[in-house]
Parts: sequence; C-alpha cells; structure tokens
Amino acid sequence: MSERLKFEGRLLEKEAEAKSLKLRIEGLRDSIRNQLDPFESVENLKAHIVAGQAVDLSELHVKYRETLEEIRNIKAELGKG
Repeated sequence: MSERLKFEGRLLEKEAEAKSLKLRIEGLRDSIRNQLDPFESVENLKAHIVAGQAVDLSELHVKYRETLEEIRNIKAELGKG
C-alpha cells in the first residue's frame, strides 16, 4: 500500500472522528443550556449535573481541537491544505 493511500485512509478516519466529537460536544452544550434554565429557581438547578457535563465538554473539546489539527497536518502532507 502506498504512503499516499495510508494518509488518505487516516484522513477519512480523523474526519469521521471529528464529526463524532462535534456531535457529542453539541449535545453536551445543549444539555448544559437546558439544565441552566434562566427561569428556573436557583434552588432547583442541578449544578452537579452541569458540572459533570462541563468537565466532559472540556475534555471532548480538547480532543476535537487536536483532531482538527491532525486533519490539517494530514491534508498538508497530501497537498490538500
């Protein structure tokens, strides 16, 4: 298998990974917004849920940005960037 084909396969994998991460991040973002309803009383906020989701969101966001950087690097190697 040629090196170019390996890079193209890796690019497809990373693009799929980025898409999956983006969907998960969007879901967490929306869930956090829903939990932080501005019309809900402070006493009823589920801060522990929001805190856990925020940590998950932060970790996924780091992975997402790293994956996007890998995609840029692979595209540059392939002359697509």
